[in-house]
Amino acid sequence: MTAAKHRRYPVAPLLHVIADLSSRQVEKQFGIHNTTVNRWRIKPDTLIVEWDADKYAIKMGKHPSELWDDWFDLGAPIKPWRKLKVGA
Repeated sequence: MTAAKHRRYPVAPLLHVIADLSSRQVEKQFGIHNTTVNRWRIKPDTLIVEWDADKYAIKMGKHPSELWDDWFDLGAPIKPWRKLKVGA
């Protein structure tokens, strides 16, 4: 079985949009655990899958192309999705 390939985007532009929100507020808004938000804030070069990037941008009232300039760039490299280690 091969890993699915999806475009991935840095979380940094999203962090600018959620800068005034607490991790708990983002947790409720996005439906993710607040430790994920804390990890993003510690490491803003973290990459998120295009589907999540789209979902989070929309939940903040934005189109993903407003956050990621290369959203419509069909020539952008597609990075393979890797399985995350449990507890990592």
